[in-house]
Amino acid sequence: MKVFSRYFSVSLLRIGVALGLAGFFATSPAASQETASAPDPWLSNYTEAVKQATKENKNILLLFTGTDWIEICQIFDREIANAPEFLKEVTKRFVLVELQYPKDNKLPKDVAGQNQLLRDAYRIKGFPSVVLTHPDGKPFGLNGYQPIEPAEYAKQITAMGELGAQKAKIREEVESLEGMEKAKKLIEGIPDLPGNLSARYFRKEMAHVIQLDEKRELEQTGQFIRLLADVEYSAEMQKLAKDVQWGKMIQLTDQYIREFKLEGLSLQKALLNKSGVQARQADQAGRAETLLSVVELDEKSPYGEEAQRQLDQMRVDALQQNLTQ
Repeated sequence: MKVFSRYFSVSLLRIGVALGLAGFFATSPAASQETASAPDPWLSNYTEAVKQATKENKNILLLFTGTDWIEICQIFDREIANAPEFLKEVTKRFVLVELQYPKDNKLPKDVAGQNQLLRDAYRIKGFPSVVLTHPDGKPFGLNGYQPIEPAEYAKQITAMGELGAQKAKIREEVESLEGMEKAKKLIEGIPDLPGNLSARYFRKEMAHVIQLDEKRELEQTGQFIRLLADVEYSAEMQKLAKDVQWGKMIQLTDQYIREFKLEGLSLQKALLNKSGVQARQADQAGRAETLLSVVELDEKSPYGEEAQRQLDQMRVDALQQNLTQ
């Protein structure tokens, strides 16, 4: 893994939230008080939710929402989140936490800090989003709005909770195993999460599988190597961005693409990252070339459509600039 290997221990620690999320809030002043707007039995204080979940031997359900400005969040709040049929079943196994993201971003400083950290921790892209975690912060299930009855939604959450418990039990039982048998069991115990989210929270288990499968006999081993490298790459890119080192970000992205021979959606994603850096550099020609490469790979993929949208906007901006000259 060449250039990325030396960043592993530092960059993954930089993520911060992967294994110590609950501990961070336990020592943080953030969200020290419940907000009056949080409906019962929903909490808004993550620290208190962790304490309650630990005490009652429950998991945590995080609801990321914006009910003051997003219609689908209002529907979810009314038809699912506060429906008695949903609450009756889900509260048996979960402590519920509602995290609001208002349109004007006006929240008490400690609550805003807590909510932003949790949003970043679980890579939340849209609202409403539901994340199921153990009390230590490790996620095992994701969900969102669905036009179904609240009782059916509760069944889905319950089933995800049972699967999460099964995988947690498997992770505990592997200690008595060795070799490839242990590697296969570890794989069974890692939740199937989108993107590199599983690598962010189950890095130790993935790294152990890679170590045990020296001959790379298992398909998942190669996937884990890529996922861990992606986490590593993302962390290093964040560090370089903070230091405004745009040139090094371009070099790192190009090296990442070459070393792991990226293709398909992975390549499109990396190239979009590169185009974003080129925009920061005001390198319009380089950015346009990179965006065109993304579109040429697959214009109908989400990344291809986003690249085309940016190209169209660049053309509009250039036209407006010419008209004002």
